[in-house]
Amino acid sequence: MQDFPEIMGMGDVMQYLKVSRQYIDRLVEQGKLRCKQTSTGKVFLFSDVAAFQKQRALKTKRRK
Repeated sequence: MQDFPEIMGMGDVMQYLKVSRQYIDRLVEQGKLRCKQTSTGKVFLFSDVAAFQKQRALKTKRRK
């Protein structure tokens, strides 16, 4: 498994969550995933992305 940096760019988040850029943008707009806008794009904290992934996995388990 690949190690991810503490601060992640959009590409890192896409790879970690296995989702599209559009889906990540939607999550940010809905307030479900925090980010910081920089001059080069959005950056995310790994802890926020990992927490979102964990919450998402729990919801998936409950549905089954």
